[in-house]
Amino acid sequence: MPASLSELILLLLCAFAALLHGLSGFGFPMMSTAVLSTTLSLSIAVTLVIIPCLIINILLILSSKKDQSLRTFHHYLKHYFPLILTSLLGSLIGVKLLLILNEGYLKLLMGTLMIVYVIDQCRTYSFHISATRKNMYVFGCLAGIVGGATNAMAPFLMMYLLSTKVDKSEVVMASNLCFIASKLVQLVMLYPILVAFPTQYHSLLLWITLFALIGLWLGNKIRHDLSQQHFRLLVLALLFLLGLYALWQSVMLLQQTTQLLVIS
Repeated sequence: MPASLSELILLLLCAFAALLHGLSGFGFPMMSTAVLSTTLSLSIAVTLVIIPCLIINILLILSSKKDQSLRTFHHYLKHYFPLILTSLLGSLIGVKLLLILNEGYLKLLMGTLMIVYVIDQCRTYSFHISATRKNMYVFGCLAGIVGGATNAMAPFLMMYLLSTKVDKSEVVMASNLCFIASKLVQLVMLYPILVAFPTQYHSLLLWITLFALIGLWLGNKIRHDLSQQHFRLLVLALLFLLGLYALWQSVMLLQQTTQLLVIS
């Protein structure tokens, strides 16, 4: 069982993040990382989320493929290849930044993006981006860099995908393919950190995965029964609070040192 009440609360919030992912196709990496980084370093939080996120993304894609109304998996790979490829390449840069940049600046970036995303979602008229190959390259690269460094990949992906007015199934499939590409990069580059985890982190990783799977299952079960409007407002409020907390943490960290690089 979780070692303490605070750990149980963190796990329940991770389950809630997975529930959100099951309902909307995104949200688990960004929210769970923000939650875990309230008590852990950002590099540890990002590493802990890799395996649960990969499992969730793969399960979502497999469940989506059962829907016969969806176009073939090959179509998504072909149509969104520029977005997936640049997300992967951007993630290479992002993970490098995670390992060498002052965590205060990374949390400043993460908190700012989360708040900007919430504000953008509350606008009457959504931000419109043309569905061009050039924009795929730009937003895929930005999503990869930010996702590799902070796991806040969703804002840039959603800004592009939602503004192109594609259907929800296509948003889920395309975004999760990008998430998988980013997580594979993180898994390879952060593997030394993962295998060096002490025993308590291995236990925490197993609990995060279990709670995430439960949350994903609940999200799939209630997807058609829950008021999307009320749930959306709850999620945006939580993301906003987590964004503010990340900004507060960044201020505390930058008060200790404003040095940009932390290379040992």
